[in-house]
Order: sequence, then C-alpha cells, then structure tokens
Amino acid sequence: MVFASHSFLAFLLILLLAYWLAGRHDERWGKAILITASFVFYGFWIPAYLLLLIASILFNHVIARAVLAGPERHIRLALTSFGIALNLALIGFYKYAAFLVESLNWTLQTGFDIPEIILPIGISFFTFQQISLLVDAHKGWVRQLRFWDHVLFIAFFPQLIAGPIVRQHDMLPQLAARRDWRLRADYVAIGIALFAFGLFKKTAIIDPFVPYLDLVYNAAADGGAVGFVDGWVAGIGYGFQVYFDFSAYSDMAIGLGFMFGLRLPVNFFSPYKAHSIRDFWRRWHISLSRFLRDYLFIPLGGSHHGLMRTVAALMVTMALGGLWHGAGWTFVIWGILHGSYLAVNHLWHALIKRLRPAPVKSKTGPRWPGWIVHALSVVVTFLAVSFAWVFFRAPDLDAALRLAGAMLGFSGWHEVAHLTRGIVPMFPIYLFIVWLMPNTMELFQATKAALHVEEYRDDEVSPLRPAWLRFKLSTGWAFTTAGVFVVAWFALSNLSPFIYFQF
Repeated sequence: MVFASHSFLAFLLILLLAYWLAGRHDERWGKAILITASFVFYGFWIPAYLLLLIASILFNHVIARAVLAGPERHIRLALTSFGIALNLALIGFYKYAAFLVESLNWTLQTGFDIPEIILPIGISFFTFQQISLLVDAHKGWVRQLRFWDHVLFIAFFPQLIAGPIVRQHDMLPQLAARRDWRLRADYVAIGIALFAFGLFKKTAIIDPFVPYLDLVYNAAADGGAVGFVDGWVAGIGYGFQVYFDFSAYSDMAIGLGFMFGLRLPVNFFSPYKAHSIRDFWRRWHISLSRFLRDYLFIPLGGSHHGLMRTVAALMVTMALGGLWHGAGWTFVIWGILHGSYLAVNHLWHALIKRLRPAPVKSKTGPRWPGWIVHALSVVVTFLAVSFAWVFFRAPDLDAALRLAGAMLGFSGWHEVAHLTRGIVPMFPIYLFIVWLMPNTMELFQATKAALHVEEYRDDEVSPLRPAWLRFKLSTGWAFTTAGVFVVAWFALSNLSPFIYFQF
C-alpha cells in the first residue's frame, strides 16, 4: 500500500475513524489499534512476509531481553553478536543471495542458477532498527523494553517501509511515557498538513516528469548513443527525482506519525544547500547517516586514530552503505564515489590546516566575498553528487559507465531532444526550490512535529524569517493545506513507486 494512492487514503480514513471511536471508549486501545493497522498495512503486499516481520520482532525481543538481563559481559556480548549475525543473515539471504550467485558466475565463469527471491519490502529498514536495538541494549542504553512497545517501535506503519530509520531512544521513551492514546485535533491537523505537502512533492512536483528522465537511462541501457548533455540531464534530473521522492516520503511519514501523537526523526534538511560533501551527509537521509556513523564508522576507528585510518573507515563505511541501498555493483561504486569524496574532503582540510600560516592582520590584497565562495562550494558539491547519482539509478554497470563517460565529455555533445523538452525546463524551478526556499522542516518547525536529532536540535535551528512562512493552525494555512492536498490528490494518476521501497 503506497502512501500516494487512493487505497492508502481510504485505509488512513478508516484508521482515523476507528482510532477516534476506540479512544472515546477507552484511551488505552490506541496502541493495539496502531499495531493491528501496521500489520494490516505490511501484509497488504505479500501476507506471508507478515510472518517474517513478526518472527523478526519475536526473535530480537527474546535476544534483547536476554542481553538486558545478562549478568556477565561476555555472555551479553555473545548474545548480541548472535542476534546481529542472524539479522544480517536474514537480510543477506533475501537481499544479496542472487547478487552473490550472479557475481560468482561472472568471476568464475560458472553456471549456477540465480535464485528468484522476492525481497520483503522494508526489510533493510526494520532490520537496521533491530540491530541498533541489540547494540544499544548491550551498551546499557535501553532502560526498559516492554513487548508491545517493541512491536510498535518496529512495526509502526509510517516508518516501516522506507524509514526514517528510528533508533530505540527516538521511540521507546515516547511509548513508555504515553498514557492517553486518544486523537488530538491539533496533532491531526498538523499531521494532515505535513502529509499533504509531502504528497504534493511526490505527485505534482516530480512524478509527472519522471518518464522523460527515464528515456535517457533506457537509451543508455539499450546501448544507444548518449552525449554530454544527456549525461548531465540524467545525473542532475535523477538527483531532483530522488530528492523530491524520498523527502516527500519522509514528510508524509512524519505527518502520519504526528497524527497519532508520535514524533519521528527529521530525515532531510536541505541537502542540496550543502557546501561540502561532509555537510551533504549531515543533511541527506540523516537517520541512515547517523546509523552508519554510530554503528560502522566509529567502530572502524572513526576520526580519532589518524588521518589514514579515518580515510579507510570512510571508504569501507560508504561502500557498505552503497551496498545496503541495493545488491549491485552500481550501488557499491556509488558508495565508493561518496567515500572518495569524503576522503578528499578530509585530506584537503588536513592539508589546509597544515599549510595555513599564522593569521596576519592586513587589509591589503583582494579577497573574494564570502557569499561567492559559499555559492561556488554549493554548486561544486551539487555537481559531484549529481555525477554519482547515475550509478545509483542506472539499471546496470554498462549503462552507468556509458553515462558517466558522457558526463566527462567522452561521447560528444549530442542529446535526446525529446528528453530535454520534457524535464530540463523544470530544472530552474527545482533549483529555486532546493537552493532558495525553506524546507518542510523549517516551515513546520514551530509545530514540533518532527523529532530533531543531534545535528538539528530544536534549540539550534534558527526561527524561519519572515514569520508568516511558518506553519500555524490558522484559517489561511487551512486553505493552503486544502489547496495543496487537492492538487496532489488529482495528480495521483501520475504515480510512480517510491524509490526507497526497493531498498
């Protein structure tokens, strides 16, 4: 059941009605209704995989409780390692078995049958949440773990399919403190507004133009000639597609969670305004970035064991992060590219720090205005990210290399004419939105609907100016929300699946 679909809107309407009626009878029923609705939502695709989700929750709950109760450190470590290994084996079988057999056939020229395995939707996201829970339990960061809280923490339908990747300290304290599970009219109104803005991003801003973007990727996959313009349209265009698509899902997830009084963590914060690749990863898919940082990069050495160790940890972290996104060499190369960008960024800062002379007070000599330097940094970062996107989107490695070669000028300047007519005129509008307009979290910052993580704490985000841009419960914003929702609703016919559903 896709958020941007008539079936989901009907599901949500029925759920809100049932939740409201149950709350009038007994406010404690809210949690049970949300758990039931989440299981119905997940089972809508392939009901058999609902058993897989339930089995994952049961297994990890038993292991986590045993870790919390373990009297000796080595026993807790063994239990945690066992739990992590089983979780990785689960995701490895469903997500990477076919990829491993295919790679083995290519490397050794063997003829093993490639297994046809249907990937359980959302398995990457809920498995990462289970792993983070086990690690946090081992470290003593989990205060208590009640069974039904664990179930809702993992299965809560707004974040179950494509994130954000919710950590135990994001959700379990909210669930433990919750006593009144009745609907609140103000929360529902704010949640609907957030959902409407996310739906508008998906159905009206980007989906109508995706077919034009697909043309150049299909041409590259078919071995057709693609040129310099084609390549950059493909990279930049897909950068806009994945941004509006995934940020739309995150907005909708946060809005849905807040309708029921639960705050989900902010997942995007204007990533294309980043002035460096490090800044980009503080803003893009924030929940994944902090997971990779805390559970992979830091255990590999982080940035406290010398520059070369940091560079190696970055490369391994980003390569595995790329592989997490998809079972294919294109995703691995995408991760390696970002690891290389981050490594160059760290090496450059280390070099500048070493060569920088002592500050001298002088008013002579030309200096570039700071805003020009910042703008150039943003453009360079944006282009570097756009170049890497072709590996993320291309259907196979040959197509990705063909497009990358075209972007580097190896294939001439020709272009697919009907492609540029279809989407390139939208580029100035997209750039205006991602570079100059406030993001959704800034618009809704006064509502406290999103759970701000370490990088973007509530008390560190500057108030949006002018004040009239900030969402508030008013007649004007009610009409704005209604207009946005109606436009987005009528655009549902342009639906394409959410990109991150495949991960």
